[in-house]
Amino acid sequence: MAMTLRLEDDLDRRLSELSERAGISKQKLVVIAIEEHLARERQNNFAASVVDKVLTRDRELLERLSVS
Repeated sequence: MAMTLRLEDDLDRRLSELSERAGISKQKLVVIAIEEHLARERQNNFAASVVDKVLTRDRELLERLSVS
């Protein structure tokens, strides 16, 4: 699916410079950035679910440890 991305002049210039340094197209850089963002989001969601699971499973123990 096609999409038009409108960038402010400064951001477009910076993207162009990065594209030239990396030797890849601006479109490819944007795709990479989106993929990396989605991967971080998946990792963060996974970590949050693990923490929630541990907090639920070990709630009683954690409460006992926190009382001094």
